[in-house]
Amino acid sequence: MDDLLKQAEARFREVKPWRVLYEPDGEGSLPYAMEEAIGESVARGEAPATLRIWQGPRALVVAKKDLRTSQAVKAAQMMKEVDWPVYVRQSGGTAVPHGPGTLNLSLFLPRPKEMKWNIDDIYRLLGAPLIRMLKRSFSLEPYFGEVPGSFCDGRYNVVVGGKKIVGTSQIWKGGPAGLKSKRPGYILAHATLLTWIDREQAVSALNAFYEMAEGTRPVYIDTVATLASLVNSTPEVAGQQVAEGLLKVIEDWTGVRKPELPTEKERTAAKAYLNRSLPESYGEQLIASEGEPEAL
Repeated sequence: MDDLLKQAEARFREVKPWRVLYEPDGEGSLPYAMEEAIGESVARGEAPATLRIWQGPRALVVAKKDLRTSQAVKAAQMMKEVDWPVYVRQSGGTAVPHGPGTLNLSLFLPRPKEMKWNIDDIYRLLGAPLIRMLKRSFSLEPYFGEVPGSFCDGRYNVVVGGKKIVGTSQIWKGGPAGLKSKRPGYILAHATLLTWIDREQAVSALNAFYEMAEGTRPVYIDTVATLASLVNSTPEVAGQQVAEGLLKVIEDWTGVRKPELPTEKERTAAKAYLNRSLPESYGEQLIASEGEPEAL
């Protein structure tokens, strides 16, 4: 793992310049719409490669594939009635809990004209700062690995003691740099760290959504842990240490000392993308497609 961290640090230093965004308080669907606005800003060259540390509201955050049926869209609407609204993220994977007690890290890179990264590279770049922070700030021994039965499972979960504390996902959008395209190209990778969220409530909400949407209960509570449950610290102190520790690692690796907020142009663009973050809009698309005649 130490060699992997050294390689990731070297890769971070190769990318110049960087921008770091820090948004500790997010409300409604705007933080998710912001992902698309920031990605396109990076793709157009209006902003450099960007790392975004942020928090969303209490919610379940799903990929578009989780809303492929009208039953799933209805399930998302019903979750809102029990104070677990569902929002849609641009990256892949399956449902993840957000809100107070979690912290998100997003990585944005322009999609290169010549292939210089692959999917594994991107996941390592995303997870490496979190792993370094967990080792440095909490003396833990995290690693990448699968945890069957956990939420949004994959090879690049960040795991401590066999339990998942970070879920990851990514997407490559648009065309490579230098190609004419209506949609500029960028890479978005996203991680969610469970700092002190109520694990039982979060897992129950995930399973409730999937049971209504698909008739399954795919998440097992003993596969996941919160950081606060692994260290001798109060939830509030652990959350503060995570943010401070992650910002320090990122400063060391990128040279960026002062985090920023998204630009006014990005905020305006995000407001135009709000509907894409709401499950209702995908329900409207399903109704429209179901009403279309079959092609001959």
